[in-house]
Amino acid sequence: MAEQKKTRSVIKREAIITGALAAFQQYGVADSSMDKIAELAQVSKRTVYNHFESKEVLVAEIITSEWEKRTVVYDALYDANKSITLQLTSLVANEVELMCDSEMMELVRVAMAHFLFAPDTLQQQMAKMFEQETALQRWLKLAMADGKLKTLDVNFAHDQIKGLLKSRAFWPQLLRQQEPLTANEKTELVDMTVGMFLSYYQA
Repeated sequence: MAEQKKTRSVIKREAIITGALAAFQQYGVADSSMDKIAELAQVSKRTVYNHFESKEVLVAEIITSEWEKRTVVYDALYDANKSITLQLTSLVANEVELMCDSEMMELVRVAMAHFLFAPDTLQQQMAKMFEQETALQRWLKLAMADGKLKTLDVNFAHDQIKGLLKSRAFWPQLLRQQEPLTANEKTELVDMTVGMFLSYYQA
């Protein structure tokens, strides 16, 4: 089947996102203006605004795209012949790396500051993200169906794991209350979370 040709609009939108990421890396998110983004994307400022009404909306789009790539499309198929501890450890470690990504953290800070004054838009953006099933949720369903986990509410169990991780690796850093976790601290958090989860849910 022939690959569908991208429209001019899609190509420009992708160029804007690429230009924005380049600007964020070069100047930081806070100091990246729409003018700089347009320059790096090699499009007009009007074109940028035609696709994204503000820098904050553009930031939110990038966060959503990155989240989808690293948690929804993430390739982590359940394997009945492999240790569920090792499989879950790999999935949880992926979640921790995303939460601890310094560039992602800066993007989230900018988006949160904007959406505090636009709760309806925030709700729509969150709904867009969380209506999609993540690799972790898919894995939990398959592990339960295989009899390796007790019968559980997959969404609730998924949120339990995320809650344990965010309390140590996301919220304190987002609020600048703690320094980013070291490699050893990440490993300890992953092992602790997996151990706590499986001590209750493993069949």
